[in-house]
Amino acid sequence: MASDSIQSQVKRLAHNGIALAAGGIVAQLAFTLLEILIARKLGADAYGVFVTAYAWTVLGAYLMEIGTPYWTIQEGSRTHDRLPELLGSGLTISLSMFAVLYILLVIVATTLVSNPIISFMLILLPYGLILTLQNHLSAVYASYQTMHVSAFYMGIAPVAILVAYFFYSWQELTLPDVGFAFVVGSGIVTGAWFASTLRRVRPHVRPGSIKTALRGSYPYGLSGILFQVFFKADVVLISMLAGVHEAGIYAAAFKLVDLVGKVSVLAGRVFSPTIFKSSHESEKSFQMFTGMMLRVMALAGLLAGVVSFVLAEELILLMFGENYAESVPVLRILGGVMATMSMLFALQPLLSSIDLHFERVTGMVVAVVVHIGGCALLIPKYGATGAAISTLFSGGLIIVLYAYFASRKRKFRFVQWLALPSFLAATVAAATVLADMSPYLGSVVAVAIFLASLLLTRFVHLDEIRFILQSVAGKARP
Repeated sequence: MASDSIQSQVKRLAHNGIALAAGGIVAQLAFTLLEILIARKLGADAYGVFVTAYAWTVLGAYLMEIGTPYWTIQEGSRTHDRLPELLGSGLTISLSMFAVLYILLVIVATTLVSNPIISFMLILLPYGLILTLQNHLSAVYASYQTMHVSAFYMGIAPVAILVAYFFYSWQELTLPDVGFAFVVGSGIVTGAWFASTLRRVRPHVRPGSIKTALRGSYPYGLSGILFQVFFKADVVLISMLAGVHEAGIYAAAFKLVDLVGKVSVLAGRVFSPTIFKSSHESEKSFQMFTGMMLRVMALAGLLAGVVSFVLAEELILLMFGENYAESVPVLRILGGVMATMSMLFALQPLLSSIDLHFERVTGMVVAVVVHIGGCALLIPKYGATGAAISTLFSGGLIIVLYAYFASRKRKFRFVQWLALPSFLAATVAAATVLADMSPYLGSVVAVAIFLASLLLTRFVHLDEIRFILQSVAGKARP
């Protein structure tokens, strides 16, 4: 019976993963095309203003939700009857926080000297609220493990933004037009998603539930806010210390990192409900699924990092053009950040599932302090490249801290699952570039050698691959 249960859960994980991957691929293709169009149309300076305002908007979104969607997944995965109250409390908190933030923004915009970033945020900040609403709705379907619904709306939302962008750019495009495209396009889709969700879950709220939600969600909120500070502080600091042009150069390279980050978020949402559920039911299942999550997400990030390192010049010129050639060395460094980001998204739910919330927040605080300090030291001298170096170093630091915290409470194979594969990926990528072969051929060779080395070092076992494939096909046997 236990083997049947594990097989069934593996099959469900695979189906949810395929659904979210399909929606995520469509979404990221649309978002990538959208940012390429914005960068090419507006130039590096205006694009720098956009990415800086976008960074503040996303941080605002995390302040609005303060971790309540993750609290919904944790509690809703265990008890579906609580979902109406969890959703209602989360929505109430987010709407209240948005009202406070927008009023403060208006006060700042009207009392301080005119600033293009703040002026643009008056248009873009409602998009932060829309992102928060999407996270609340996605949490409901994650709890039910029916993620194909979320995948559908997540896939069409950026397409709607892209359509709105073409409408606004019919003649001459301005930066405010870009903000309106984001708000209108995503707002229409999110409204339809919310109406559809009401048929299944009728949110309600009571004073006591809001207090409970805040008490339970604040560790997620703190780590989420710190996470955004960690990955957005570089753009903000580059704008302050090196100018918006340099911020645009960095943002072009980081866009590829962001793509990998979105994939990691989706993978984390696939695994999180199962991790939370099994942590209270079966130690065997918990160990199996956490090991699977860590290795799958680490592998995805490392593969992306290897390919980005080898094809850095080709990717930047193809996507952003020759005006962004300075982004090439930045992307090579950020290839390592792709790996650390994927590992981070795997380690965070692991720590929360074993009640290491304090350690999760503490580790992020240390990384943020180190990262900001590194940016302050390196950006004035090295610009975007200095920010990338700081991001990579502090990202590696937080992975080591999180792995140490996890190993104190549960079995954790840091060397086999994270350290050795990272070393192999870096070695293969560097050797391929030094070999001076065709970049496209080199990327294929690098990936093949890296995957072969993972089999040889027993990062993954052939019998595990066989079991997963048989489970998905419904043919596995105890």
